[in-house]
Amino acid sequence: MSDIEQQLASIRALQDSLKNRLDDEQATLQLLAKRLWAQQESEKAKLSRELHDGIGQLLTGLTRRLQALSSDSPELENLHGLAEMALNDVRQLSRLMSPTILDDLGLKPALNWLCRNLLSSEGIEYECTIGIPADIAKDVSILLFRIAQETLVNTIKHSHASKVTLILAFHNNVIRLDIVDNGDGFDKTIVEPGVGLSSIRDRAKAFNAQLVLTSAIGQGTRTTVTVPV
Repeated sequence: MSDIEQQLASIRALQDSLKNRLDDEQATLQLLAKRLWAQQESEKAKLSRELHDGIGQLLTGLTRRLQALSSDSPELENLHGLAEMALNDVRQLSRLMSPTILDDLGLKPALNWLCRNLLSSEGIEYECTIGIPADIAKDVSILLFRIAQETLVNTIKHSHASKVTLILAFHNNVIRLDIVDNGDGFDKTIVEPGVGLSSIRDRAKAFNAQLVLTSAIGQGTRTTVTVPV
């Protein structure tokens, strides 16, 4: 082997070594990111229980007491109504922070519940088409649920959409989530990504998922996430 061939072989070996190191570091970073998201979900579940068992129970007691007293006082009746509204808000927040339906019934019922709770109250027409196996891993189910949640919240806040379509499909060991709205749309070259979109991107990256956001002014927005399982 000539000196040049030896040098080329040495360079290729060095390149292979660097590539392997980068792959190992990337895998380590993804594992750490997954652990971080899992820790955040655990903290959300803890806070959800505290809201439900602490503030929720206090508000329940308050509403019952006010209900018993409100028959003789219009002012107390108004306070009873406000307390009930606060109790419902706390319950809703608790469910969104840690949706037990995801653990109890699975991803499909959880996504249907999410669309119903977020979109129906805003008067937004929606359609959910979900066709995935029942044995999707829990961490992937949480990933897809949280991405859907962030996307729908952004849609409600910014799009002025009247209709939203959510499609979740499984093919060749890949799950694809599409959320499409008929709202205002936006110019991606001008609009800076907010906290919600940044969170979606970080979550997708941790699971080696691909996120594609397609939008144009006056043409709505499509969010597509593909997750290898």
